[in-house]
Amino acid sequence: MIFDTHTDILYNIVAKRLKGKRGIVEDYHIPEQLEGNITGGIWTYFTDVEHLLCDDFDKAIGYILEEVEQSPDVQIVKSQDDWADHKVNVILGLESLAPIQDLNHLKKIYDLGFRHAMLTWNEVNHFGCGAFADSDTGLTDLGCQAVKLMNELGMVVDVSHASIKTMTDILDVTTEPVIASHSNCYALRGHRRNLTDGQIRGIAETGGVIGVTAVPDFVHSDEYTIKAMVDHIDYIKKLVGSKYIALGFDFMNYLSEDGVNANLSDCGSAKEAQLIIDELMSRGYSSMEIDDITHVNAKKVINRILKQ
Repeated sequence: MIFDTHTDILYNIVAKRLKGKRGIVEDYHIPEQLEGNITGGIWTYFTDVEHLLCDDFDKAIGYILEEVEQSPDVQIVKSQDDWADHKVNVILGLESLAPIQDLNHLKKIYDLGFRHAMLTWNEVNHFGCGAFADSDTGLTDLGCQAVKLMNELGMVVDVSHASIKTMTDILDVTTEPVIASHSNCYALRGHRRNLTDGQIRGIAETGGVIGVTAVPDFVHSDEYTIKAMVDHIDYIKKLVGSKYIALGFDFMNYLSEDGVNANLSDCGSAKEAQLIIDELMSRGYSSMEIDDITHVNAKKVINRILKQ
């Protein structure tokens, strides 16, 4: 089984609802998840910081909750006791807090069932700086307060899109594990969205995990394959150990109608996620290591953060 620490399914729900479609989770996503033996994941709403999709955040959240709650195959995980067998266990997440006005608004989102957030996408907002910030000033005071509130509430703090200083600030402020849900190793692919050795160690020191991703541009400059993706797993294992590795594929095949479709040449959707297990086995990873990387590590960290 696989727990995928990053998929933009919630964004796809909003995009399709705006086109008048319904039953999106069951019709489009559950079949692929089940075929790939993906039994859970962090489903995020990319919060559309440039308002290209939907300029009404509350409406978007309403669409998401309606679609996910109506799916008989989905279990929304809000606490340690919510995990269910024979369901796709979903952590609801936000990819950027840009639409969140203040801490009260963040608490409201928590009350609606969201248990994960990145403070930024690549942009600069009132919480901090993203990975593509022209001037990296790190977390704002509000951002520091948000991290503390998320720790208190039991929300997963995700640093994947954070700038260098924002990530450093988050690691300094947090009292709970943090995750990088979909990032790779800068040493193997020098992309600003990837993690330096120091950042990987910093996340591990919090007790968190790095979700190694299948985003082609984060994997390699020109070899977009499962083998190249697993090279990043090998690297992190040698650096900090396999207990700090997860999988955050970020498959984009279902976003093609929205103009986005970047996938590995030999693993293009959730249906093919099991191929990574074959590659790990071929490299001599033990069954325990494979279980840890594919689902155990991520779920342990999430359970440590969630409340009962």
